[in-house]
Amino acid sequence: MLHTHTAGAVDSPTTSDMQTELASLRSELARVRADTRTARILGGFAACAVVLGLLAMRDAAPVAVIQAKRLEIVDDAGRVTAMLSTTPQGGRLDMWDASGANTVRLGSNDLGGDFILWNREGKAVFGAFTQQTGGRMELGTSLGRQGAFVESGPNGGRLALADSSGDPVVAAAAFPTGGMIRVADGQNHDAAILEATATGGALALSSPTGVMMARMRAGELGGEFDLAAKVGTGRVSASASEADSVVIAASIAGAAKIEATKVAGMVDVLNDKGDRIASMESNDGGGLLVCRSGGERPIASVGASPSGGKGGLLQIYNAQQSPVFAAAVNAEGAGRLAIGTAAGVATLTAESGKDDGASISLVRNGKRSLALLAGASGGLLNLFSATGAAVVVAGTADDAAGGAVIIRANEGTDLVRVGVDPKGGGNVVLFNKDATERTTVAGPR
Repeated sequence: MLHTHTAGAVDSPTTSDMQTELASLRSELARVRADTRTARILGGFAACAVVLGLLAMRDAAPVAVIQAKRLEIVDDAGRVTAMLSTTPQGGRLDMWDASGANTVRLGSNDLGGDFILWNREGKAVFGAFTQQTGGRMELGTSLGRQGAFVESGPNGGRLALADSSGDPVVAAAAFPTGGMIRVADGQNHDAAILEATATGGALALSSPTGVMMARMRAGELGGEFDLAAKVGTGRVSASASEADSVVIAASIAGAAKIEATKVAGMVDVLNDKGDRIASMESNDGGGLLVCRSGGERPIASVGASPSGGKGGLLQIYNAQQSPVFAAAVNAEGAGRLAIGTAAGVATLTAESGKDDGASISLVRNGKRSLALLAGASGGLLNLFSATGAAVVVAGTADDAAGGAVIIRANEGTDLVRVGVDPKGGGNVVLFNKDATERTTVAGPR
């Protein structure tokens, strides 16, 4: 409510013959006006006499000081329209309008001065006064409720705007860290708060029940942003700094995270424990999708090969994070398939050539045991020894029409050749250990 001040009782002793005379005339006129019409006429004559007396004194020396405890100004009807008086706190000036309503007061209070305006219904609509922390100004509604105020607080200025119920639903204030603006809803709950913090500006938005639903602020390293569901089942947060930018969408069942650094970007899907279960990230070759079995253990990945510029890559991992299946692009730009052991060692590989053809290899202990090749002249089969030497070669002969089989020693020397002779018949060539002698076995001519 607006502040008002009530003056104490005032006395009216005169301090000069002129004041005594004026007081006596005023008292007499009031009494006469209250009695009869004749008395009011006589009172008018008396007033004229006073005026004539004052006119007669116009050439007299001016009075240096006039002292009184109360001075009243009346209108033609004798109604008081202004009064200057004293109170226990000091001087006071009151004014009345034509209807007799006290509408203006200017006076002193225990801390300084104050100024109040009332409407004709006696409701205070404006007030300005001093208080312990400085000055305060208030605006009232036609019903006398406080509509707005501005004042000096202990930390600086403060401002408030009230609704029709008198609740301050908009407020602004200054603090050591900066300023703050508060906006409330119809129930006077915090709806929005804009403030300056130690790290910069901040904005908070709340639901009608007081639950914070959104927040945006300047953090230590950059901007931060949060959104929350009313019942706490969902949340979105984002932050940006010189090093990275992160966006997280979380629920009770899991979360998703988008992160960008100076060198790469990443999207993570998290379970309810916060473990990464799927990721999209970048590597030297391009983008990569990784599926995980909790934490950092990958179980499958597909994307660009990390060895830059080769193409795509698909890998399946076991529980020990060893790749047991891989499909990729080989050095010639063709497809390559590999199946590995529990330790991640490839034991079967299949790949295509640059232009045409394909090969399949079976590997043991890092050495090939069997190789199948589709080449320009046809199919080729190689069997290898434990040392990696090709001991059996079977395929299409280069120097004859038909197939050929070669059996070699571990040292790589040919021991047996089975093939087709120039006339189209079969033959077998046997070599000694040093391949210096041979025996040919030919079919019937």
